[in-house]
Amino acid sequence: MKKGGTTLIALHVVTILFGALAISKAQQQAPPAIFVFGDGALDVGNNNYLEPTEASDPIRANHSYYGIDFPNSKATGRFSNGYNMADFIAKTMGFKISPPAYLSLAHATRSVNVFTGMNYASAGAGIWNITNDDGVSIHLLKQVDYFAATIAKMESKLGRNNLRKLLSKSLFLLSIGTIDLFRIWDLQESGVSDDNHQTDVNHLITSYGTAIEALYSMGARKFAVINAPPVGSTPEVAQHFNGDTLNKLAVEFNNGLKPLLAGLRFKLGGLRYSIADFYGFSNATFTNPSAAGFVNINSACCNGHCDARVGPPPCKNRKQYWFWDQSFTTEQAAKLAAAAFYNGPVKFTLPVNFKKLVYGK
Repeated sequence: MKKGGTTLIALHVVTILFGALAISKAQQQAPPAIFVFGDGALDVGNNNYLEPTEASDPIRANHSYYGIDFPNSKATGRFSNGYNMADFIAKTMGFKISPPAYLSLAHATRSVNVFTGMNYASAGAGIWNITNDDGVSIHLLKQVDYFAATIAKMESKLGRNNLRKLLSKSLFLLSIGTIDLFRIWDLQESGVSDDNHQTDVNHLITSYGTAIEALYSMGARKFAVINAPPVGSTPEVAQHFNGDTLNKLAVEFNNGLKPLLAGLRFKLGGLRYSIADFYGFSNATFTNPSAAGFVNINSACCNGHCDARVGPPPCKNRKQYWFWDQSFTTEQAAKLAAAAFYNGPVKFTLPVNFKKLVYGK
């Protein structure tokens, strides 16, 4: 962001939030808001507003063929042919769509009628800031900083008690860590020495916990955490490498989430959580894809850079493909996963599903 951008965004937060704090009756019963943190699986356009650096350019999905199945075929910045998992989880809670991308607010031309939360997710983001040392994505603690800026403006209008009540009933959705696992895998394969715990998955889990505790300290209470998918099975990896080692790292990371959240639940009064098993749900689908309506669970529907300016068009049977591009799922895969996490089989969520987390006290 350019200098002064954070202040401008904060002003837009105030306009959007308090141009309409007359929250509907339906929303008074449902969670008042969703706050989204993560990587490209949940990004709804933050990367559109990141500036290039000398090191690299941000990865963006603000061009066709991305968004080909989104309303009006609009490329919004979602790494999908349509909606992504943040949208579908928001829909299950009664909202129309994911809350807006935080960085988009500085460019907003109009306010919205009802505040539904904020989305801070950024494609390429990691838990560790060192994972994003090229500066072209928003690492997790920076996302937490943006949340702090958001609620500082909210408190000035709502008051501390009303803000505390709103945050305690809101859902905090997180999906991040896969980019860090790629970095750990790359360092391990390169034989780099590990003086700073940069290849230690347990250290990564501890860092994740630090971010969650920071959110808790600011009022977050209900955490919906999506674990790492089998990243070694993505077309990006499978076409060039044996992804078994990377998948083992994902399993190690996912196994670490369970004691982390259980420990935080014990340590921090009022904290509630649900862990969604994206790894298990993906593998269950891969084992019997036809049962879920898929004919292809290995290849990308949209190949290359998925860019209408330089590449071939995507597959036509998009609802039958698991992968949209080289890394991210199709709208259909995201829709099915979100449904499973919200109110699906017990085996895909722990200790409760998202619905029980959302409506529980």
